[in-house]
Amino acid sequence: MATEKRARKGTPKALPEADLYTLTDLEQVKVLADPLRIRLLEALCDGERTTKQVADALGERPTKLYHHVEALERVGLIRLTRTRRNRGTLEKYFVAVARRFKTDPRIFSAGKAQTEEESEALKRMISTVCETTADEVRRLVASDGLDGLDEQGVVSFLEVRASEAEIRKLRNRFKRLVEGIAAKCCTDEPVEEGARRYRLNIAFYPLDKGLDS
Repeated sequence: MATEKRARKGTPKALPEADLYTLTDLEQVKVLADPLRIRLLEALCDGERTTKQVADALGERPTKLYHHVEALERVGLIRLTRTRRNRGTLEKYFVAVARRFKTDPRIFSAGKAQTEEESEALKRMISTVCETTADEVRRLVASDGLDGLDEQGVVSFLEVRASEAEIRKLRNRFKRLVEGIAAKCCTDEPVEEGARRYRLNIAFYPLDKGLDS
């Protein structure tokens, strides 16, 4: 039986131990094929919280989140940091294992044979990310949050046509851009008063298999 960890007064808030975690396991991909789990994981990237605290932050009922928390812990995307007795109940604090997550690019390699289950899991996860972004933008539009878009955000949809060499350069530029932003704006350093949160989604993928040489 595991020994219960009691939080002392002044216990520092546990933070993710790693800056970046790479998803390489099919079960992890399948677990994240759910918009609520992605939001839950994001909430725990900021530091440890109980399920009730996350529920309050997301505007959900705690009972709705318990099995989602269990699923994320089961596949190793969040971890239990401590427990605390509070008025007869046992509070469990969880934190994400990293501040940022990405999928191993080899999963998308054309040369990798995928089972139907793997293919479906990847499609669901990608669809979930896209749907989450779409929902956030729809909420912004409904609340007039996109008024003055040129000053507040960028929404673009392009079909890029370039040589393989140029495509590789673009891909590397995107990777450096994301890594640079993450290093500067996704850290544990205190943020300035009045700082705002933005979402950055980049999807750069082939629309065809390329021309034969």
